[in-house]
Amino acid sequence: MVDKCSLREANGLPAGACDKEECVFWRAIDHIGQEAGEGCAIQHFELLGQDGIAEWLLSVKDRIEQQALGREGE
Repeated sequence: MVDKCSLREANGLPAGACDKEECVFWRAIDHIGQEAGEGCAIQHFELLGQDGIAEWLLSVKDRIEQQALGREGE
C-alpha cells in the first residue's frame, strides 16, 4: 500500500505518493524527539482538521522546498 500525501489531498489536489524523503514535514518530526517516532508532523499533531490550515501548510511546504532547490543549484 502506498501512503498518499494527506496535505495535498486536504487541499483538493491529486494526492500522489508521499514524498517522505524530501518532505519538510517528515524531516520536522525528527526534531521533536524520539517519543514522536517516525512520521509526518502534520499527521502527528492532527493539524488538517483546522479551517484554512491545510492551505497554509501546503504553501509553507512549497516555499521551503523551492528555497532548498535554489540552494542546491548554487
